[in-house]
Amino acid sequence: MDQPFPDPPARSTDEWEARIGSQVRASRLDAGLDQISLARRADLSTSTLQSLENGRGSTLSTLVRVLRALGAEDALDALAPASAVSPIDVLRSADPAPRRRVYRPRAPRGSSGS
Repeated sequence: MDQPFPDPPARSTDEWEARIGSQVRASRLDAGLDQISLARRADLSTSTLQSLENGRGSTLSTLVRVLRALGAEDALDALAPASAVSPIDVLRSADPAPRRRVYRPRAPRGSSGS
């Protein structure tokens, strides 16, 4: 039986690069920056920024630099959300339980135990 609403097809890497590039371009234009100015702010070459905007392959480092230069670092939170507190970290940070001596009765003096 067919699903009433089938899952949309997954995007290819090229489609993601083009989509992200166009969003970066739109953000740059909204900020009133030309490519040269943004590239300088991000400490990148203009051709590297053009490659990102045109979806021709880029690095995560380039994307992070550009988003920082645009003041849009919060866009990265969707990729790497702040982690919740780890249960292991909670246990490590808790005060250790006080150590107690174990009492074992001693054998009376002079008995050999056999």
